[in-house]
Amino acid sequence: MRILAVDDEVLALADFEDTCREAGIRDEIVTFSNPLDALGYAATNRVDIAFLDIEMPVIKGIELAKRLKGINRNIRVIFATGYSNYALEAFGVDAVDYVMKPYDAAAIRRAYDKAMLVRDVQAADRVFVKTFGYFDVFVDGKSVSFSSAKSKELLALLVDRNGGVVSTEQAISVLWSDRDYDETVQSLFRKVLKTLRTTLEEAGISNILVDNRNQRSVDKSRFSCDYYDFLDKKSDAPRFYGKYMEQYPWARETETMLKDMH
Repeated sequence: MRILAVDDEVLALADFEDTCREAGIRDEIVTFSNPLDALGYAATNRVDIAFLDIEMPVIKGIELAKRLKGINRNIRVIFATGYSNYALEAFGVDAVDYVMKPYDAAAIRRAYDKAMLVRDVQAADRVFVKTFGYFDVFVDGKSVSFSSAKSKELLALLVDRNGGVVSTEQAISVLWSDRDYDETVQSLFRKVLKTLRTTLEEAGISNILVDNRNQRSVDKSRFSCDYYDFLDKKSDAPRFYGKYMEQYPWARETETMLKDMH
């Protein structure tokens, strides 16, 4: 287990770590005094529990909790505050508990034990990617709204590659096949990628995107997909009726392959 602690007061972070050890908590503890640094860390590392101070500059604790949940819905959030009037608002963002400052070992332990009882929500049970017919993404049965058509197309391309890695140059060659690979189109791609990240974060499913510098892919374990089920020949796989990602001309190659398999 890994605990993320965020507080703009460095001394408070040291006190938190000491109190956790006093409470018998031996998990790895990663601390940040800057919420933006904490977000960056959570985007690339597994975080199980987050202890967040509420009153912080730059980003308030409650807003930070929402953004962390966007990165990973399963992060258990516990708020730390000196003001008990925050409690109701805290629970409004699915907080497990809140503890009062100054820290008390018994209170920290109770909150930690409550967090350990919370079961993960499996993303694959919540997120469905539809490729037969038109491409769409659903979370808990509701379609995800993409503010940019190109960002949606980029995700569709990654899904089409079946977990394979797509470089920036490869993505641009598909999304802007009539454009030269120059700084202008690379800048355009970066904007589209940023928009995609924001859309997925707001939908609470940013962990389906694997973004490593110049290479992107999707984490297939994080969602279910009719295309993947069909390829895996699952007993409950949907039937293929001849149409695949109908809105994207580049998808015709995969569509032909699926017709040959049908």
